[in-house]
Amino acid sequence: MKNILILLSCILSLTSCKQKSAEVKVIETIVPEKIELNQENLVKNELKITGMTCAIGCAAAIQKKLNSTPGIESALVDFESSIAQIVFDPNFIQEKALDTIVKSVGDAYTVIQNERVTSFKDLTSK
Repeated sequence: MKNILILLSCILSLTSCKQKSAEVKVIETIVPEKIELNQENLVKNELKITGMTCAIGCAAAIQKKLNSTPGIESALVDFESSIAQIVFDPNFIQEKALDTIVKSVGDAYTVIQNERVTSFKDLTSK
């Protein structure tokens, strides 16, 4: 009797489901082409960032995001000084967009100063 109930419940569960079988959808992704930056157009900005609590997670995540952004040639984020040093082409990315990129990594991060500089501060000397 127990076997008959199990068999009936299996049959009912197979026939009562009205869902279609899973469909496989192909999602196309567009990978942006690598931007060739004109070395003559590159400028330097230093950003003062608040909200970072560690070098390995916070500073590294911000640095990775900045370095993966088209239009930015290089970025270095120093946790101890709370400074990001960015070399970028303003023809591809605006200075204010740098603030938005940092904020997109996490709501805890805020750029409190974003200024263009002719040379970067030495972050290694204490």
